[in-house]
Amino acid sequence: MSILPQHPETIPPDPSRMEELTFVSPADGSARAALVYSPAGDRGGPLPLVLAPHPITWTAAQEYQGGWAGMQKWGYHSGWHGLADDYGVIIALPHGHHRREENCSLGAREQIADMIHLIDVLARRGYDIDSRRVYVCGKSMGGQEALILAGKYPDRVAACVAFNPIVNLAAWQEDLAHSVVPEIREFETAQLVSREVGGLPAEIPELYAERSADSYIDGLSQVPTLIFWSDEDLIVPRQVTHHSYQLYQMVKARSPACPIAEYNHTRAHGLTTLDDEIRWQLHEWCDYELALKWLLHHRRQMA
Repeated sequence: MSILPQHPETIPPDPSRMEELTFVSPADGSARAALVYSPAGDRGGPLPLVLAPHPITWTAAQEYQGGWAGMQKWGYHSGWHGLADDYGVIIALPHGHHRREENCSLGAREQIADMIHLIDVLARRGYDIDSRRVYVCGKSMGGQEALILAGKYPDRVAACVAFNPIVNLAAWQEDLAHSVVPEIREFETAQLVSREVGGLPAEIPELYAERSADSYIDGLSQVPTLIFWSDEDLIVPRQVTHHSYQLYQMVKARSPACPIAEYNHTRAHGLTTLDDEIRWQLHEWCDYELALKWLLHHRRQMA
């Protein structure tokens, strides 16, 4: 059972221009890459930029198209397909900078350094970017990295949207390790996380904290942020006490008037059942067009 209407059998063509851009990481000098989509024609002036990190184990191309092969037909993650041309924006999807595990950057210091550096790389490569309208948006691990980037660099990011993000990485690793869901244990994601970070949370708590959005409350309190989450999320459980809603409460406690908002999207889909399949889909749900419309209402304040 899908929680949203299925995609049409034929996906319309995407007129957006695409470039696979390569650059040198400022973190370690390695060669990195990003997929960059831009409008097909001249829009006359600087354009907004959206940095769009991908979820764990996905590629940037899968994130753009709406998931891994076969997933698109389910209809609850449409990706960024066509939005660059439709809305006159530049969308940059970094391939990711992991330390050990492919497509599993999980907010690594190198990944965050690459993402903020990518703004300047794009400008040097001829993309006309409006520096007051640089945004970041992602789902799951992509949401984790979007929040960390905004929290670390509030002077560069105009607004942030995160869908079902990982917030407290140590809590998430422990939840995965003790999950009652057979598929989650079979994927061995808990082991993948510990290998990428370099050990278990009890062994290296400071490295897990560095990759957790709740370590960047001061910065996040300065950036307009919208968090979509679900209290029935199967992949990132304990959203109220350890992830999205807890982060919202922490930021509001630091600065009550700060521009952060949260929305529990569980009831928005008209669900009649909440079995494991539906709860899995609730985690994968995101609407990047909705996010983009919200982001474009924001500008970074002048220095």
